[in-house]
Amino acid sequence: MKTPPPPDQHLMPMVQARDDRDSRFLVFVGLVLVALAIGFKSELVAPGQVWGLGGALLLLAVPALLGYLRSDSGPPAVENFIPAALGAVAVAGLSVMVGEWWRYSLLSALFGIGFFFAAQLDYRRLREPQKPGHMIVQEAVLALALAGAYLVVLTLNFPLPLRLLWIFALTLMASYRGFRVIGEPMPPRRAFLFAVFVAQLVAFFGWAMTVYLYYSEGVFAVMLLILWYVNRGVIRHTTEETMSRNVVVEYGLFGLLLAYLFFQSYQPH
Repeated sequence: MKTPPPPDQHLMPMVQARDDRDSRFLVFVGLVLVALAIGFKSELVAPGQVWGLGGALLLLAVPALLGYLRSDSGPPAVENFIPAALGAVAVAGLSVMVGEWWRYSLLSALFGIGFFFAAQLDYRRLREPQKPGHMIVQEAVLALALAGAYLVVLTLNFPLPLRLLWIFALTLMASYRGFRVIGEPMPPRRAFLFAVFVAQLVAFFGWAMTVYLYYSEGVFAVMLLILWYVNRGVIRHTTEETMSRNVVVEYGLFGLLLAYLFFQSYQPH
């Protein structure tokens, strides 16, 4: 006759922790951000005022993220605010660049959707292991925000030193968030150091392509985005010791795409 196992060997049912934050709060904040962003196209707003209004978006987004992502260990880390900052730069500049109301409204809605998903997945990441699908969404939101910010900086008539400073700062923020959020999170100091390396390379590439060659703004932004993605990914996989054949093939294909765009799209000054 078999005896039942001791009580400590019974399989306990998994109890799913109840979220103490209501995601409808993020939906509300996202809708308010979209409404404010669409207001950038008002005739009452001068083109030079959109940057100040972009800062107003952050004044709304930052307290909302502080309240939503705050945990028992303290306020959220700086990487949690980076998607909102990149998105604010993108929508502020695009309000000047995009003439059609409906097209800019779609871009503003995309900003609000990205804000929601980035904040919601950051909240889950702080409380449970990340799923592969979550990391893909985080990567997509970060890449789209960075691409929009690159396009704005390259299209508007900034002086070359200011343009390179913008490229460096945007790349630094995106790289730091990538090292801290996507994959195995790095310690803050190491993540910042590697982010500086990536930002330096992308800024130097942007300087060389601006001084010696000419590219259309859209192609230029895509090239900078590919360069950021490949260099950040190589560093991450190297430090995690996960550099596999599939990873090499993936980055090799992106490298070939970058080379194709470089040779097929340039126009000498």
